[in-house]
Amino acid sequence: MPAFRSWLQRRWVSAGYASSASIDMPQAIEIRRSSPDVWLGRVFGRASSFVLAAAGAFTLTLGVVIESFNSTRVGAVLVVLLLLHVLRYPRLLFGREALIYTCFFGYMITTLIWTDDRALALNTLRPAATSIVVLVLFGSLAAYYDTRAILGGLLCGLLTGAAAYTKVTGFPLSYPSDFSYNAVAGMYLSGLFVALLSGCYSKSRLIPFMAALVFDALLVATTSIKFNLGVALGVVAAVLFYYRRFTVVLRRNLVPISIILVALAVAVASNAELMQGLQRGVDRVALGLEVLQARENVPGYSAFESRQKWQSDGLKGWLQNPLFGHGAEAFRDLYGITSHSTPVDVLYNFGLFGFVLFYAVFLSLIWRLKHLDSATRPGLPPLVLGMGTCYLFVSLSAPLHYNEFLAMFIATGAAVLSRHAHSTTPEVR
Repeated sequence: MPAFRSWLQRRWVSAGYASSASIDMPQAIEIRRSSPDVWLGRVFGRASSFVLAAAGAFTLTLGVVIESFNSTRVGAVLVVLLLLHVLRYPRLLFGREALIYTCFFGYMITTLIWTDDRALALNTLRPAATSIVVLVLFGSLAAYYDTRAILGGLLCGLLTGAAAYTKVTGFPLSYPSDFSYNAVAGMYLSGLFVALLSGCYSKSRLIPFMAALVFDALLVATTSIKFNLGVALGVVAAVLFYYRRFTVVLRRNLVPISIILVALAVAVASNAELMQGLQRGVDRVALGLEVLQARENVPGYSAFESRQKWQSDGLKGWLQNPLFGHGAEAFRDLYGITSHSTPVDVLYNFGLFGFVLFYAVFLSLIWRLKHLDSATRPGLPPLVLGMGTCYLFVSLSAPLHYNEFLAMFIATGAAVLSRHAHSTTPEVR
């Protein structure tokens, strides 16, 4: 320690922060923090972190906004952003969730040995490879940079992507003829998560909460039954498991939430197109509840029995090769369509090995929540649990094992939980 103190004294004197060779440690650190170049460097670091996160989030939305911007192009842009991160800060976070998913991807590659149509298998392998890049990039950003700057950048990128989608298609004022409501709902769900997560870290929660309500309204307007019911189920799970923390967060933010809700209600009520879109979404959610209760087709929804047949055939086919599966995209190769269920698709295509590897990612996230000792940010655990519950529910009726927005949630959620659990001081970069 004396040797280090002497070295620091010489550094401060030579750099011009002190004129005396006798300077104690606290004084040296205080002088260093207050120096103009350090302040400017800190501002520049936060600004560059914001831009890097915003670019990454906006790139993910381009896969929804522009149909030709497929997962391969998304992955290529994200690799460039990852290289920029490495040039700036040569360190990557390859967390437990990323490692598990990489093992899952490695097993996907292995199944090509017995896959019948290897060209068709690329429909899964390409977005899965992009998901690994997403896990590493967004995990590294959330782990090593200033948390508020990163979350602000993510929120800005997702808002920009949502605005671009509205500009291109006119949604929610009008519905495109080829409207892919599940893909669009996935984008809005990510925006909802990032907005609420930003509220956990922001001093002023007005903007994050307003953005969250906008994303939630857009999510309802997509009329996606599975995503809207998933959000509702996530809220229920958060309340049940974190009742005290949930009530604390609600009580602290009751006034701004009430103001924003009233303002949003007035804005929607004054626009007939928005009102119709929201009403259509609410009707679809009610229809989804009716379908779940009836367990059969009902007027207005005729796909339930088809999905039931696909899932039944998928499980029967899985039992023919329960451990290893039939290979990537084997179900689509046989039926010309996916089973519309992540568990069924993964079991049929990749067997029990692939199923355990994929859902181990969620178990890892739950493990982090279980071992989260402190609660300095009471809204963080309920949010991650609620969003994880939502994605698990959606996975029952949609293929999510290669979804980039899910990967962004896993990467960001795991990184902030890890920083919170270890009580690390956020690095300002």
